[in-house]
Amino acid sequence: MTKRMVYQTEATRDKIISIAEALFIKNGFADTQMKDIAAATGMSRNTLYRYYQDKYDLGFAILVVVLKRKIDRYDAIMKKIEAGHFVSILAGLKVLMQAYSDVQYEDDDRFIAEFDGYYAGSRIPTEFREKLTQLLPDTVSQSLTNIVTLGQKEGSIRADIPAAYLAVTLFNAVPTFFRRMLLRRDALMEIEQDAIPQLTPILIQLLLDGMKPSPQT
Repeated sequence: MTKRMVYQTEATRDKIISIAEALFIKNGFADTQMKDIAAATGMSRNTLYRYYQDKYDLGFAILVVVLKRKIDRYDAIMKKIEAGHFVSILAGLKVLMQAYSDVQYEDDDRFIAEFDGYYAGSRIPTEFREKLTQLLPDTVSQSLTNIVTLGQKEGSIRADIPAAYLAVTLFNAVPTFFRRMLLRRDALMEIEQDAIPQLTPILIQLLLDGMKPSPQT
């Protein structure tokens, strides 16, 4: 395959992924079909199937791109925390949690929420689970655990809860809540619509306060 053909193939894949992600966000994963994606990209279904065998294969390809983008960003922040760029580990974790819920990347979180909603729990195919395990290496969770451990040693984070437990809670609580609010925003009845953007920052502050050591008596 020539360099030109490789470039065209990669460019076409990028185009498909970009357009398909927008359709999945707009119409939902369940209600978006390959024929819709083919029409939006201006190609035949046969051509689309040359790139992706079905919408699930395409959805996972989008998930890989989205998660890679997020992991790279989180990793950059964690490296700064480890290098001492913040006044405390807890201050650095606040920046990290804010990145978990950055509205600048709202579309990515909407897609993840749609994909997660469709493949809830045990419905995730085994091959997808294996690919996700490869995509989310242990180094990601281990780096966060190491950072929490550093905070416990410096005294800015409580030490009565294992660092790994705190790390898993942080890594799941904020993104999950943020995506839930994105999906339910128009239907949330418990609070005024204009107050919804304040909820994730409130959750972040509650988590940060809960991680602080208890005052010495």
